[in-house]
Amino acid sequence: MKNIVARIKSYHAVSDEALHALQSEMRLIHYPKNTTLVTTGSIDRNVYFIENGVTRSIFHKDGIDTTTWFSMEGDITFGMYSLYHNQPSVESVQTLTECDIYVIPIERLNDLYEKYIDIANWGRVVHQDTNRLLSHIFVERLQLSPKERYECFMEHFPGLLNRVKLKYVAEFLGISIYTLSRIRSSR
Repeated sequence: MKNIVARIKSYHAVSDEALHALQSEMRLIHYPKNTTLVTTGSIDRNVYFIENGVTRSIFHKDGIDTTTWFSMEGDITFGMYSLYHNQPSVESVQTLTECDIYVIPIERLNDLYEKYIDIANWGRVVHQDTNRLLSHIFVERLQLSPKERYECFMEHFPGLLNRVKLKYVAEFLGISIYTLSRIRSSR
């Protein structure tokens, strides 16, 4: 769990006791590439902590898939509507590589939030930081040129470009694959 623990500690100081309690509630699962973790229209009450690998969140509409987020080593991923509201997920989460993921039911994580203030504070800081990043990405899509969006992507997701299909990056940036290829070749 070195990637997960390092990422947790990068957000907020968490005691060894709290980390041990968190680890004891998780189960490690190896997922092959192209495995769907969360399915659109279903309720999934798990939080997925990625030790190794890359996932993407996908919004499906009228037969068109749009990549809405990427998660990699040390990140967490989940279906937001399922997790927060116990409603069917509006997005799917899919592995883009083989992944080693620690899974914990949200009920168990909520119990740990109540028992360990440092875990609760870590969860708060993670959500604040992710909401800040989502807000920036939303504004970037509205105000920045495709080239500027690409540069921001490279800053927000360092090293990811060589690990995922370019069409997913283009979807995420809201540009065509042709535009992405042109931007990359001009660098």
